[in-house]
Amino acid sequence: MESTAGGTRLLLVYLGAGLGAGILSGLLGVGGGIVLVPLLVLALKWQQKTAQATALVLVSMAAVAGVITYAVAGDVAWLPALFILAGGLAGAWLGAILVQRIHAHWLQVAFGIVLIAAAVRLAWPTSSTAVLDAAPAITPVLALVFVVSGLAMGVLSALFGIGGGIVLIPILVALLDFDQKLAAGTSLAVMIPIALLGAIRLSRPGLTQWSVGVRIGLGGIVGGVIGAQLAVRLPTEILAVVFAVLLVVVAGRMMWIGLRTGRNSRESPV
Repeated sequence: MESTAGGTRLLLVYLGAGLGAGILSGLLGVGGGIVLVPLLVLALKWQQKTAQATALVLVSMAAVAGVITYAVAGDVAWLPALFILAGGLAGAWLGAILVQRIHAHWLQVAFGIVLIAAAVRLAWPTSSTAVLDAAPAITPVLALVFVVSGLAMGVLSALFGIGGGIVLIPILVALLDFDQKLAAGTSLAVMIPIALLGAIRLSRPGLTQWSVGVRIGLGGIVGGVIGAQLAVRLPTEILAVVFAVLLVVVAGRMMWIGLRTGRNSRESPV
């Protein structure tokens, strides 16, 4: 993998993939791994687990770029983010353990299901009659909700190589009445250390390809800034629906490959 990654053409592919994933991350507040993992697996023939682990590098780098723009606009709830982060770091640790024990073809099937759930969330966003455009006052119950939300986000991040925002944002918007942009900015803020922990944790079994991940992440930084700038200026409903259709197509492809592989092989978990 490393010997071919040095080629100019492949470098441009990595940078372009990072750019697209970063734009998505900054625009919608979700991890760019939703785009990057299928690209690495389906187009570049990477192993599922390696793709997921390496995508976490991109997720963390793109989130850094995006969250700066949201923070300048005042669209990050910092105190709730601390509680979410506490649960998220624990979830990322647990997810990194689980990913090493699950067969790769089942991960592909499960990832396809996650993509379909993400598509539904993007195509039919939840609206609320009253939204918060600033951080709410923290109560013990609300703090617990934030921690549990972070736990789910962290598990998904490490388990599937995505940022976890696809879980966190619906919770913040639908259940806690956050404004969409405030939810997206807060999601990106907690995504950085959670994704980074997952990538570091998956380095031990040799799954995270840091050199390639950083190259992709360079494109992701630029894309994250572009996406975040667009998010604070443009409505994203049409783009979300178009992207949701793409996710369903990609999900079907990945699930089909995973099921076919599962029938034809008895691979070990790693």
